[in-house]
Amino acid sequence: MNTRDFTELLKGCRPVKDRDGNVIVQSIMNMQIVCLTTDAEFSLDSRFANPLKALTSSNSTYGQIKFTNKEDKEVILPTNLAVLTKQSAQNHGMVKAGYIPSKAQTTYNDAGCVQGSQCGTFRNTQEFRVLPVTMREMLFEAVGKTSGHGNIYPAIEKLGRDTQSGTGTYIDKYYSKYDKKLEQFIAHFERPRNLIGIVVLVDGEIVAIDKFPSFSYAEQVWDIMIRDCYGALAIISELQHKTSGQEFTETYQTLKQRHQTNVVDLLEKALKRTKEKMTASVTEKIQELLELTFDATLDREGQSSSARAPKSYILKTDGYIGQVITENEYNHLVSVVKKERFNPNALREVNELRRKARRQDRFSL
Repeated sequence: MNTRDFTELLKGCRPVKDRDGNVIVQSIMNMQIVCLTTDAEFSLDSRFANPLKALTSSNSTYGQIKFTNKEDKEVILPTNLAVLTKQSAQNHGMVKAGYIPSKAQTTYNDAGCVQGSQCGTFRNTQEFRVLPVTMREMLFEAVGKTSGHGNIYPAIEKLGRDTQSGTGTYIDKYYSKYDKKLEQFIAHFERPRNLIGIVVLVDGEIVAIDKFPSFSYAEQVWDIMIRDCYGALAIISELQHKTSGQEFTETYQTLKQRHQTNVVDLLEKALKRTKEKMTASVTEKIQELLELTFDATLDREGQSSSARAPKSYILKTDGYIGQVITENEYNHLVSVVKKERFNPNALREVNELRRKARRQDRFSL
């Protein structure tokens, strides 16, 4: 086991900003998305193939997925890729991300069934979805568990309760109920050029972070990540009657009381002030995470036998869990999620004590 600092995990990345230097924050209800970018030299566009097109998937037993890469390029699986097939077979999902060398096959025996008592194995299918981010904490906890096929069932059951979709152990019931709404959800967000990652916030707290291998990879998985992965957060928020903050309206009303000026000037000032506040808030939340240090444990299940291949590590620290696929200190994919029961205020208290400790002089007489 070794450790990984958060600053190292996202090195080279930075939030996308507007011409005035404000972080661009996209919102729906109480959910916000901040997109990350990087310099072109750190986007390995020519190395990795499109995971949604380069791979076919099969299995020969329950709790297993075998991926066949038919391309001359390597493939990195998106986190928690699932197979939902029309074949007479049981749907399966991954509990993590993965790596498949070019023109090669990789088998993961810590996958899980996502379709209850349905029987049968699938062959050479590309019918892929991504499991909702709200399941990710429980799925990362199941990495490496190969003793059974039910690794994912508890997370599906919880998703069903949270989204009122009555899934039981059938993830397809969630998609069947919400697919139309999830398709509309994509339209709320715009993918910027040179996207390399995404930070997701709910109620102003960071709940998930994803970093991708390249700009082209981010473009390839954008729709499926927004729709399948992050969409559940908005559905749960809607069911809880959560709404987006009224920061612009409140700022405008405050300025209107203090300043006698025309409406156009007031609107411009209110918009500028609102963007500045949102930038400060997001920057503060990201800065808090920079002091995190993760315990990194090598994930041996599904690893390539090549010493030069990227390695997968499971990341754990108080309040957060995740995965990094890395090679010679270069992080191709990072996926981190906040544990549901963790209160970030606890982290703030720890960070404040650390800052005070650093300001103290050493004891002397």
